[in-house]
Amino acid sequence: MNPLSTRLDELLATAGDSAKGSHVIRAVDVKKIYKMGDSETHALRGVTLDVRRGEYMSIMGPSGSGKSTFFNMIGGLDKPTAGKVYIDQVDIAQLDPYELAWLRCRKVGYIFQMFNLIQVMSCIENVMLPMSFAGKDSEEARDRALEILEMVGLKERALHKPAEMSGGQQQRVAIARALANSPDILLADEPTGNLDLKTGEEIIELFRKLRDDLGVTIITATHDLKMLKASDRIVWIDDGRLARICTPAEANIQVEDVH
Repeated sequence: MNPLSTRLDELLATAGDSAKGSHVIRAVDVKKIYKMGDSETHALRGVTLDVRRGEYMSIMGPSGSGKSTFFNMIGGLDKPTAGKVYIDQVDIAQLDPYELAWLRCRKVGYIFQMFNLIQVMSCIENVMLPMSFAGKDSEEARDRALEILEMVGLKERALHKPAEMSGGQQQRVAIARALANSPDILLADEPTGNLDLKTGEEIIELFRKLRDDLGVTIITATHDLKMLKASDRIVWIDDGRLARICTPAEANIQVEDVH
């Protein structure tokens, strides 16, 4: 066993059955202050939010609203100045940087707007990479990578490199990579931002299928109306505060708005 996982296993065991409860993420009065000399920027001003296990949530907010900061907080990419963030009942503030990295490796898959694939690696090598960090042997990792690539419809492109693939195919590889260690959470930052309309719709449909088939929780930061309409809940962040939570129907997102 990777020694970095020892205390995390103890923390998760302490959480017990509650770690498999209805909420996979809990943010409680989260504040984030960035300091530069005597100057302070209050990026988050006390945000409280529960993310339900298996839901598809979209986070919106104008530039400078704190949306990206909150997105990073609930994905364990940063720690709050004050307040608490729990991932499966584990308070991430208790973790040192190595333990936090190990928790992210096990619990969260990350998908980026620019794909962030390693260009010199093949499709299957990109998908295997997170598994090597998690300590899986190469044969197990290869079998798992092929299984996931088949799930996203790219098994036949396993040996191709990113430059030989379309934008939509590269995003599917990125999604496969994010699924490599069977995470509970997929965190997607503007995942359709660099895709055309049709390809974007295909990626959204893939997210819905993953949510339905695997029970994975999907959280996106997006301005894509198509993605908002597909979400279970939409969260608006404004001026570092939680401004509104609603369903697509309550937000009055119409079919004609997304085509």
